[in-house]
Amino acid sequence: MADLEDFDVQDIAGRIQDKYEENKNYIFIVLGIIAVAVAGFWWYNSSQATKNQEANNLVWKQENNFSNENFQGAIDGDINAPGYATIADEYSGTSAGEIATYNMGVSYLNLGQFQNAIATLEDVSFDDVVIGAIAKGALGDAYLELGEIDNAISSYNAAINHNDNDFTVPVYLKKLAIAHEQVKENEKAIAAYKRIVADYPDSKEAKDVAKYIAMLEAK
Repeated sequence: MADLEDFDVQDIAGRIQDKYEENKNYIFIVLGIIAVAVAGFWWYNSSQATKNQEANNLVWKQENNFSNENFQGAIDGDINAPGYATIADEYSGTSAGEIATYNMGVSYLNLGQFQNAIATLEDVSFDDVVIGAIAKGALGDAYLELGEIDNAISSYNAAINHNDNDFTVPVYLKKLAIAHEQVKENEKAIAAYKRIVADYPDSKEAKDVAKYIAMLEAK
C-alpha cells in the first residue's frame, strides 16, 4: 500500500489537467451527445403529448358513431373526422391511438368481422383495471365466435387475471365456464361457476349459478 506522503496534490492536479487536454475533444463530443439526447428526449415527450391530444380529439369526434352503433362509420370515418383505422395508424404509440385501436376491434366484433377483431385486439394492451380486462375479454369473445375455444379460454383467463375486481372478473368467469362447457370440460366449468358464488356472491353473474352447477353435476 502506498504512503499518504507519496501523493502530491499539485502533481495530481497537473495530471488531471494533462488528461483533460489530451481528451478534451472527446469530452466535448460526449457532452454534445448528451445534450442532443436530452433535447431529443424533451422534444419526443413534447411531440408525443401533442400527438396524443390531437388523437384524443379525433377519437371523441367518432364517439357519436360508436355509441350509436354505426361501427363501420366509426372505423372508416366521416366528414367530421378520420375513423379509428386512420387514427390507430397515424397516432400509433400514443395512448389515444391505443384507444382508437381498441374501439376499432370492438367495432369489428360488433359487426361480426371476428378475424378483423382478433387481428386488431391482439395488438391492444392496457394497464387500466377495467379497460385492460375488457380488451382481453373481447378478444376471447371473437375467438369463441369462431369456435377457437382454446384461444377463447386463454383470453378469458387473461381477462380474469388482469385485475381482481367485482366488475369484470365475474363476467369473464361466467364466459370462461361457458367456453369450458362447449368442449365438455364440465369440471372446469363447475369450478369457474363456484368461484363466482364464493368470491363474487353479490354480482349479477352469481344469480342462477346454482342451477348451472346442478345441471353440470348431473351429467
